[in-house]
Parts: sequence; C-alpha cells; structure tokens
Amino acid sequence: MSTHEVRRRAAPHFIDRATVIGAALQVFAESGFHGASMRGIAAVAETSQSNLYNYFDSKVALLRFVLETTSRELADALEAGDADGEGEPSARLVRAVEGYVHFVTANPNASTAGITEVRYLEGEDRSSVVAERDRAEAVFRRIVEAGVEAGEFDVADIGFATRAVVTLCNSMSGWYRADGPLGPSEIARLQADMALGLVRSRSRCAAEGDVG
Repeated sequence: MSTHEVRRRAAPHFIDRATVIGAALQVFAESGFHGASMRGIAAVAETSQSNLYNYFDSKVALLRFVLETTSRELADALEAGDADGEGEPSARLVRAVEGYVHFVTANPNASTAGITEVRYLEGEDRSSVVAERDRAEAVFRRIVEAGVEAGEFDVADIGFATRAVVTLCNSMSGWYRADGPLGPSEIARLQADMALGLVRSRSRCAAEGDVG
C-alpha cells in the first residue's frame, strides 16, 4: 500500500452512518427543515459541507435517509418485541408501548424530527418513510385485533383504536425532556396505562404494574 493510500484512508473526511444520522436529527429537531442547512449539519458532524454532499445530493435526500432509517429501527424493535404473538393481549400491548417509549427516550431527536419534518417529503421520499411507520402501526393493530377477538379489549373500531394508541406514543415528541422529572420506566408505565384505557382493557389494573 502506498503512502498516498494510507493518507487518503486516514484523512478526517469520512463520516460514519451514526454520525450523519445524529447530526442531521439534531439540526432538524432544533431548527426545522427550513432552518436547517447542509453547512450546519456538516458542522455538527465535524466534516465539510462538500464531504456531506458526497453522500447526499440535497437536504431532502438527507432528511429522507434519517427519517427512513429511524422509522425502520423503531418498526424492527416493535416487531421483534411481539414476534411470537404470544401472551395476553394486554401484556403484549404493554410491551409494545414500553418498546416505543424506550425508543423515543433513547432517540428524542428522531421522534421530534420524525413527527414534525416528514411533511417536507413528497412522492417516493415520503412513501418510503410511511411504509416503515405502517409496519410499526401494524404491530399495534395486530395486538388490538387479538384483544378484541379474545374479548379482552372493548373498542368501537379497531383501526381508530389503533391510531389512538399510536398517537398517544407519538405525542411524546411534543413533551418529553431528558431532564424531566420522570424517567423512561415511569413514563412507560404511565403511557401503557393510558393505552390500556384507550382500548378499555379488562385487565388494565392487573397489567398496570407489569411495566418496570
């Protein structure tokens, strides 16, 4: 290997996936799509603007990448948590809500940017993000359907109840603060209790203490 090749590989221009996502989400969450700039994101990522353009040809492309990636991570986590589909529906719903809460508390910028900035994506860019969100929602729908079928949940409309539970989880992006008085476990317990109330779970009281 030549000296030139060694220097090229060691040059501080490479930015890894996690760095790009973290920097972009921070800037989008703090400044919004219109307030964000490729220059500002590059600065947070500690790279050059021209180097960032080597990876993404526009701010829209970068927004799609980070929102699609984080939405996929959430959907993967929820699907893994309910992969076997076994257990009482109320316990499954508690686990799903807990998984959602812990994702948001671990990735607050992803939650904020995901809720507020997706409106700036159109066409295929938007569809790719929505597809991952639909996967996440499908996990909750399966649980609600199972609860209704088992006679454990009492809802007038399964789709409406599912969206209500997902909206409850999404609402955290508007109020969660890492330095707030409640920690992730306590928030998860309270959110799960609210979700069980939304579907009128018959075992709500028994399930309330399941989230720790």
